[in-house]
Amino acid sequence: MIEPIGLSTSWNGPGASPERLLDQHRGLGFRRLEAYAHFTADGLRGLATEAARRDMQIASLHGPCPVPNSPDGFPSPTGDWLASTNSVERNRAVDAHKATIDAAVEVGARAIVVHLGNSGVVSRQGAIFDTIARHGRLSDEHLRLRDTAWQEREAAKAPHLQSALASIRALGEHAAGSGVRLGVECRDGYFEIPSLDEFAEVLSACDGLPVGYWHDAGHGAKLDYLGFLEHEELLRRYAARLVGMHIHDTHTGRDHLAPGQGSTDFAMLGGYLRPDTMRSLELSRVVTAAEISQALDLLEPLGAFGVREGILVEL
Repeated sequence: MIEPIGLSTSWNGPGASPERLLDQHRGLGFRRLEAYAHFTADGLRGLATEAARRDMQIASLHGPCPVPNSPDGFPSPTGDWLASTNSVERNRAVDAHKATIDAAVEVGARAIVVHLGNSGVVSRQGAIFDTIARHGRLSDEHLRLRDTAWQEREAAKAPHLQSALASIRALGEHAAGSGVRLGVECRDGYFEIPSLDEFAEVLSACDGLPVGYWHDAGHGAKLDYLGFLEHEELLRRYAARLVGMHIHDTHTGRDHLAPGQGSTDFAMLGGYLRPDTMRSLELSRVVTAAEISQALDLLEPLGAFGVREGILVEL
């Protein structure tokens, strides 16, 4: 049986009440959801309680979820610090993601999305987008700036990559035996970790642990548009370790659109989905409910996305 598609609370969470959030999901036909990194511990428990009452399931969490609190009760910043060379920052992020694993066990989620952090370089991504807009994609100006940015990243990355590898190994060991899988997400910034090649190091460092690859359709498309990789190459290399996929559309530099609003090749993406791959629409708040319904109509005939496979109220 194909994993039914879910909807991330990135679209409408955390909201004033879990009841309203879940009723919006249920009204669109979803029984599965991904809880994004904006719930407190109490908020996540409340969401799980209300989901059970509606015969719904929190299938995955986007780490860190719940967001950690400081001693004064306010949210404590963690950032994408799993690759930080600052031991205080890195340990705080590791602890937050260990708590996410524990929370997943508590609420019955089977997977966690993990951001590993960045290479420590100042990002030129906005400048690259501007250069493409002014001079054209793959113009000499674009390629020169892209190459300069990549050289800077490669020169700075080593200590951050080592921190990231230590962090994900620690998290994999924490998750071992829990029934929870960790999906390291491909990121939308060239300056972030892991790169296309670095994923091989991450997965090798976690051999024997419940750690795999989480594909984000928009992030792959953006890095392709920027000229850093070919989108499909991520899946060619790492689909054998695929834990889940964030499904959304992309137009140039704007992602988290509803399928049908951009230029993504969903037939290509669907070809890499296995029956047990977690499937989650991860959409911007500006997407309307009608646009989500239209997106499901677009994905259904492709057969691989888990649409109409147990997500709908009675037809």
